[in-house]
Amino acid sequence: MGQQIEQLAQFVAQMQLEKIPQEVQQHAKLVVLDTLGVILAGSARPEVSQLREKLHATAGTGATVFASGWPHHDPRTAGFLNTVAGRAIELGEGHRYVSYQGAMQILPGVLAVGECAQTSGREMLAALILGYDVGARLAAAMKSRPLAHQNGQAALLGAAAAGARMRGLNAADTSRAMRIATTLVLTPSYNNAINGATTLNVAGGMSGFACSLAADLALAGFTAQDDAIEEALGNLVGDGFKPATRFTPRSMRSTQRSPN
Repeated sequence: MGQQIEQLAQFVAQMQLEKIPQEVQQHAKLVVLDTLGVILAGSARPEVSQLREKLHATAGTGATVFASGWPHHDPRTAGFLNTVAGRAIELGEGHRYVSYQGAMQILPGVLAVGECAQTSGREMLAALILGYDVGARLAAAMKSRPLAHQNGQAALLGAAAAGARMRGLNAADTSRAMRIATTLVLTPSYNNAINGATTLNVAGGMSGFACSLAADLALAGFTAQDDAIEEALGNLVGDGFKPATRFTPRSMRSTQRSPN
């Protein structure tokens, strides 16, 4: 596997919240509040409501579904449903420099995993910031295919990194969880957005699912090929991947402006 990916995994596993600049932490808290509001508004969409009804028939417990009157679900389903709801009304934040909506695709999974495991708010905030940073760096390093929408691509791997952080995985296992998650990346068409096809929101929702699932698969002993991320973002869902200028140790130390 590439040295840059291992550095990225180490960054996620070892960075402490106290070392993240206060202005980044404060902005991340605003992003949390804004994103929760968007999820709650999107939860009222008819297709989102019907999806909850369908999945509730096999519901588990452990994490809150952010919709009026709804019971708990298992963290994977809750993360999925809350991400779909947040994507439904097109008000999620975006990144200034890359095609990327990290908060909406990472926060729901972080909240679901954190609630189920009774993780502290500080650790959830750290996981959001670090997972967002990972996804943004991956998005900046990959060349998107012309028709591919960003939902379920780099942000999904950022969600997997955040989930690994939430589960306390070390650097090697964080790398493995991220590489495992490449089997879940998607290539939704941008024409969905042009034609108003709401199935595009499901692609975003899979990031909320993957946040929990990737770490679970790593803990269960699943393995992944060494170059899984480079191959997925460079040849499968993407059309080129150049991490060298994005993942240097200096960049890791000095460019922690996440979420944006």
